[in-house]
Amino acid sequence: MKRVTNSIIAGLMLLLVNTSCLYHGMEELENSSNKEMTNVEYTYRFFYNDTIQKGTINEEIETDRVCEVIFNKSIETINVEGVPGFRTTLTHDVNSIQKAGPTGSVTKEMLYEMFKQQITESGLSRLWVYVSISDAATIAPIDNAPTLGKPGDYTQDRYYRVTAADGSSEDYVLQTVQGF
Repeated sequence: MKRVTNSIIAGLMLLLVNTSCLYHGMEELENSSNKEMTNVEYTYRFFYNDTIQKGTINEEIETDRVCEVIFNKSIETINVEGVPGFRTTLTHDVNSIQKAGPTGSVTKEMLYEMFKQQITESGLSRLWVYVSISDAATIAPIDNAPTLGKPGDYTQDRYYRVTAADGSSEDYVLQTVQGF
């Protein structure tokens, strides 16, 4: 019984001490009208297999490792029939390859060759897209645009609605140009 009482007291003490993680004097955003989209990022991901410590007794085959390709980009702001947005031209080089985890027998150059073959086939139809928006705002796809943060087809203009904390909203367009 004493253990239960001590646990309850400790829990209440933690609750009182950790009532907020915000600093005093920060700008309140609950009624903010900020609804800006300020940046867009594009990546491509694919699986590959790698052999760690090849040729040793500790040799291990790693399957379904993820290679992420972060595109080089040139962004310009645009306005399409009154809708603001970004036209992003994507390019890539061997330095676009992001190889994570232990180094195995697959090199960055080998991954780049795999990527070039895949991107030739899929083009802009399997891109992962991320955007930056105002604090306290939300974003949602409109007109059948892909969900951000998941692979999607960006072969045509895609529209998104950014909604501010006060409920006002603004639509944005993303134009993606294949520069490779």
